[in-house]
Amino acid sequence: MTLDTLRARDLMTTKIVMAQPEESLRSAVVRMDEHAIHGLLVEPSRRGRGYCILTAKDCIEVLCDAGEEALDALCVEDAMTRPAVTVPADFLVSDCIRLMRHCGVRTAPVLEGEEVIGVLTFTDVLRACARREPAG
Repeated sequence: MTLDTLRARDLMTTKIVMAQPEESLRSAVVRMDEHAIHGLLVEPSRRGRGYCILTAKDCIEVLCDAGEEALDALCVEDAMTRPAVTVPADFLVSDCIRLMRHCGVRTAPVLEGEEVIGVLTFTDVLRACARREPAG
């Protein structure tokens, strides 16, 4: 199988860790560390709105702009990326990574209809490539 035949569902991580919009950034950063992940998903505030995501990059931007004390002063909603760039579960991985690169994101929730069923990251894609035997 190649990136032109694999689907998002084939490589995605099914472990989804959520954040609440009103929780502190520090508690979200602690959860990312505990789970060894770089992003937390935030459910839409109402039907018809997109999922949001808080990434390590979002948190680093806060640290650079406002310092470490901002982790306690701000909540997830203040720093999260909204809406998150999402990909359908049946999208080809090659198309997913092009879309993600174009949008400047490294993590994308994977949707089956309107339900998140996983998360696709650049790390998932590179890990799959590393495990594959070289062509030729």
